[in-house]
This record gives sequence, C-alpha cells and structure tokens, in this order.
Amino acid sequence: MTTPHLPEAPGDAFVVGSDYGSNLNETSILAIATGGAKGSFTGVQGAVGSQLRTPIADAAYLAANAQGSADEAVTTAQAAANAAAAAGEKADIAYENAHYWSVECVVASAAVVLGVNELLLGPVLNVPDGLEARLTDAHFACISQPAGCTIDIKRWNAAGTIADVIHTQVLGANVTRYNAPALDIPVFDKERFFYDVTNVVGSVAPTVLQINVSGVYFPEP
Repeated sequence: MTTPHLPEAPGDAFVVGSDYGSNLNETSILAIATGGAKGSFTGVQGAVGSQLRTPIADAAYLAANAQGSADEAVTTAQAAANAAAAAGEKADIAYENAHYWSVECVVASAAVVLGVNELLLGPVLNVPDGLEARLTDAHFACISQPAGCTIDIKRWNAAGTIADVIHTQVLGANVTRYNAPALDIPVFDKERFFYDVTNVVGSVAPTVLQINVSGVYFPEP
C-alpha cells in the first residue's frame, strides 16, 4: 500500500511496520528498537512491574491476610463472650434456686485484743442434705476502732480437729463498719466459724467486735 501522489520508498529505506505503523505492538517495537530506545522501553516495563504491579499485588495479599486475622480475632472474642455468658447464665440459674443463710456472733463485748477474744468455738452451719453452701459475704462492726486491725475468719471442721483460715480482712483506721462482698468459699456441714484478731495498730484497742457471715444454699449438681 502506498500513499497517493508520493513516490515509492527506495528498496533500502527503513520502514516501520506496515499500514503506516497501525499494526505495531510491544513485540514488534522491541524487535526493531535498538540502543537507548530499547533500553528505555525495557526500563519502563521493569519499573511498572516493580513499582506498581508488585506493590499492588503485595498490598492486596497483606490486606487479605489482615482481614483473615481480624476475622479470627473476632471469632475468638465472640467464643470467649459466649462462654462467659453461658457461665453467667448457669450461675444465675443456680442462685435462682438458692436459699440464703446468715450467722452472726459477738467476738468481743469490750476491748478487742489479740487472739480469739471471747468466741472460743463459734457458731455452726447446718447444711441440709442435697444442698451445697457457699460463704459470699462477711460484715464487720465495732463501736470504736481508732487505728486499724487485722482479723482472720477461720473455721473448724465438723470433728473439731482441724482449723483453717478462709479469709483475712484488714480494717483501716476509724473503719467501724465494713462489708467484704463477692466471696466464694465452700462451707461444709457442721463446720464452725470463729475469728482471730492477728494485729491491732496503736496503743488504743478497738471496742466491741461483732461479725456476720452469710451465703447461700443451692442444689448439688
């Protein structure tokens, strides 16, 4: 094909493609390009690959991985929340069927001193058959308590041969009423509670000490 009114190209002329270059493509350009032109084209190709295509592909891969990790974290958190909710529901059901118990006694009727004071044996808890008992609260009361003291809640086993400490309470200066909540201490049939004052701060003793322990009975599993 020739251009109208133009002479034919000499036989040794450099011709780029045919149809006036309309059918040129990447392969044909690389085949005829030489020197700096070819190097520049190849460099552009490499730059496009390393600076655009590869980072975009890497970013997509990292985003997919991040989404997967996020999904896994959400799933784990949801599982933990479900387990906590199930445990809370079981506790609510157990305490719906619970009966409350409360035992109060005078530990000291005058000055509070170190040791068990006036309460040598302590009150007993009778746990009915088919039920379990938990101690959930302890309430401490004094008429005066000027500098602070420490009190152990203890219990004798049913046979009266072994005693252990089940809770230690520190009362700050001038605290004459204190409730220790959210305890979860198993209590067994015919065990006795008693109290040991292990520390009195200062030289002025507290006066009168009365303690209440309370909790729940609930059906055995």
